[in-house]
Amino acid sequence: MRTSLLTVGQRLFSRRNFRVAVAAVVAGAAASVASAATSRLYPPSDDEAGGFRLVQVIHIASRQDILNLTTQLQILHDAGIKDSDFKDGSLAMARIYCCHESTDEGTAIWFYVPAEQQVKIGDLVVVKMGRKQSKGDLGAVNTAVEVREHADDPNTQCSWDPPDESKWRRMLYCKWMPAEGWSLKKSFLHETWFKAAAEAKER
Repeated sequence: MRTSLLTVGQRLFSRRNFRVAVAAVVAGAAASVASAATSRLYPPSDDEAGGFRLVQVIHIASRQDILNLTTQLQILHDAGIKDSDFKDGSLAMARIYCCHESTDEGTAIWFYVPAEQQVKIGDLVVVKMGRKQSKGDLGAVNTAVEVREHADDPNTQCSWDPPDESKWRRMLYCKWMPAEGWSLKKSFLHETWFKAAAEAKER
């Protein structure tokens, strides 16, 4: 029988404070995440800019959490997002891999949640990957496009692959991915299903 996507580890995440999670990520990365060049509001590699990734929400920020940020808040401002746009849930952290804290949070991304979207802990969300700042370009941040599946959806089409629960670096796979233009992307750091920007435009 398939294990729920909302694992025991995920339930523990739901009890943690966003600020605690941010502190853990910063400490674990020797504070490099705090710089604009390595912000988790941008994709982990430049070739992912404008493409789509499926992630699972593990932390949600309150409005005050967001306003308390420093470098990351400036990145959001640079992308054209104003303080008045922020509400509870406007920023989320999501995991790419499962199921151990070192990989869940260690490889997590952050993304902006527009007013027309709403995400919850455990939801599977399609995120349009952002674009790092460069000379003359203020960049774009990772942004939620749609909630593809809600947490504990009884009719889920997705699972962590491989199904071996002892592994720490399992990736999300959904039955609809190949037919919708998603492909397995391999790089030095990641091996996940991804939909490239060019493929998204063609469809």
